Amino acid sequence: MRLRSTAGSNPQLAEAGRTAEDGARLPLLSRDDSRIDPLVTAAFDADDAYVAKVRKVRAKLTATARESGGLHGKLRLAVLSVHGGDEAAILAANLGAVLAQMDGPTVLIDADVEQPSLDRLLRLPNQIGLAEQLSGMALRLPITQTAVERLWLMPAGQAAGGAASLVEKGSLADAAQRWNLPAANLLVLLSEQAGRATAFGNILERFDAVVLIARRGVTPMAEMRRIIDDLDRHRVPIAGSVMR
Repeated sequence: MRLRSTAGSNPQLAEAGRTAEDGARLPLLSRDDSRIDPLVTAAFDADDAYVAKVRKVRAKLTATARESGGLHGKLRLAVLSVHGGDEAAILAANLGAVLAQMDGPTVLIDADVEQPSLDRLLRLPNQIGLAEQLSGMALRLPITQTAVERLWLMPAGQAAGGAASLVEKGSLADAAQRWNLPAANLLVLLSEQAGRATAFGNILERFDAVVLIARRGVTPMAEMRRIIDDLDRHRVPIAGSVMR
């Protein structure tokens, strides 16, 4: 079952191909490069069937952003996991690589502060990250260049003292404007934990598009509906849902 947002229409998927927007060949790593987890397939193989699906997600997100009046500057996109498990993080890491390859410099933010995973997939340290940035404890902007060209990571950091509630205090798009980030696309991974009702609409206000990742037979449809209604109230364009 696919749930569709009332905030905008669902454009058809379009295959983006294996070149960047300027026609250049994609920068890929060799298969024996250990700086990135092999699960981030987009970093190594543009012809892989899974990467083709990721490019379709990217095409749908950018089309939704365009329909909602975005794409005037850098993209602000999100992957929202609703009990999506590890596959949501894997998709976010691959989508970050595809965006960096095709749309230019991209900052990937792990906002799943209670169960961080992007640091492991991109094989970078997680001593300091979003939790410290939001709490004002970061002495410098905690983003690190990954082995993927034009892709940076802000890891989740150490979730202590209610870091999860800090994420819900306001729009991450507004917060990022105060961080002196490089001129780059923004891709955020968020996750709904069991037994919680996270204010995702507040967090993602002024984002260009979001895709929901759910698990068939696990994610209650009522919970999906609640999250979609919340995003709609905050006028967050939903590109669609992926049922795993």
